[in-house]
Amino acid sequence: MLTDTKIKSLKPRDKAYRVADHNGLCIEVRPSGTKLWRYRYRFNNKASMLSLGEYPIVGLADARKARDQARLLLDNSINPSQNRKQEKIEAQHLSANTFELVANEYITEILIDRSSGYISKFKKALEFDVFPVIGDKNVKDITSADILHIIRSTVKRVRETGKRGSGEVTALNNQKFIGAVMRYAIATLRADNDPTYAVRGAIARPEIEHARPLTIQEQKLFRSGLDTFKGSNTVRNALLTMAYTMLRSIEIRRMKWSYVDFGLKIINFPISTRSNNQERTTKKNRLHLVPMSNQLFDLLKIQFIESGNKEYVFPSVYGHNDGVIGNSTLNVALKNMGLNTVTAHDFRATASTILNEKDFDEDWIEKQLAHADQNKTRASYNHAKYMEQRRDMLQQWADIVDGWKE
Repeated sequence: MLTDTKIKSLKPRDKAYRVADHNGLCIEVRPSGTKLWRYRYRFNNKASMLSLGEYPIVGLADARKARDQARLLLDNSINPSQNRKQEKIEAQHLSANTFELVANEYITEILIDRSSGYISKFKKALEFDVFPVIGDKNVKDITSADILHIIRSTVKRVRETGKRGSGEVTALNNQKFIGAVMRYAIATLRADNDPTYAVRGAIARPEIEHARPLTIQEQKLFRSGLDTFKGSNTVRNALLTMAYTMLRSIEIRRMKWSYVDFGLKIINFPISTRSNNQERTTKKNRLHLVPMSNQLFDLLKIQFIESGNKEYVFPSVYGHNDGVIGNSTLNVALKNMGLNTVTAHDFRATASTILNEKDFDEDWIEKQLAHADQNKTRASYNHAKYMEQRRDMLQQWADIVDGWKE
């Protein structure tokens, strides 16, 4: 039988040779000096050999244990070499089902028709908070405890970094994204359950801060602030367009020159075809017509000098975000003007409140806000309804907005 002393004394020769230990175990000494453990056995009357590792990385005691484990397989009519191959195949299968790999497949296969902005948000959420915890873990082995750890850590990270936004909202988004990947894993037979289900309610969603009308002081600060605006002309004009039109920020950002008809003095937001990298032009993806006030007409003529050679009316100053201004640009600009608690959406609430107080027809206001008509068939034909009334209303509204600086 071999001992460590004897193994260490074995010298290389011109050809490889083997020295036996016991019960089929031997050590092979190669001309290079490398010493390898081998287990010789017979299966179905056929001689075979199994590699057990390199000495001294695998010591004598460990080599004997490995041999004994192989012998147990033989006692159960299992070929140790075939068993090892099967284990390698299973290991490769497991490594191909890590959360990160499945998530990337989900993005490629399922999110193909989503906007580039949404896909970017999805990827960043996973890279920031999810992959570091469960990226290398097999989707079958992910537990609800893992998800709870991720969402709690997300809340802590957002709060500690002092980033804008709610840690709870970010955490809940991460939970939603993980759940989407896990359900895809279930559908593709790589997981058995969705571990996000058990932690629903573990993080409370903060109350939504609904849009509210600007105060008189905020109205004055906004209108006078535009006269001393220190940002780009494009962002300034986008802010004023938003105030004049009652449009959502996404509609301002995604407005194209092809929608603007100076002859008819109207902006025509079409139904988007939503190609791979295209976002909806309106929130509900409906046809929407916006008659121009005189102020808006003059403003867009000026903006045409700035960006008339580009696709978007209000393009990104730095050429980012698919050519449009960023989704936080308008809100950041408002804060820089001193309107710290005002958001872009508050201008729609302001218009709705003031116009209702002045007894404009509620149907005109709702149509101009592009709120959904409950009757979908009727809504598809009603995009041009009350057009002249809406044109007059928006003209009076633009006059009201201009009056804020007086």
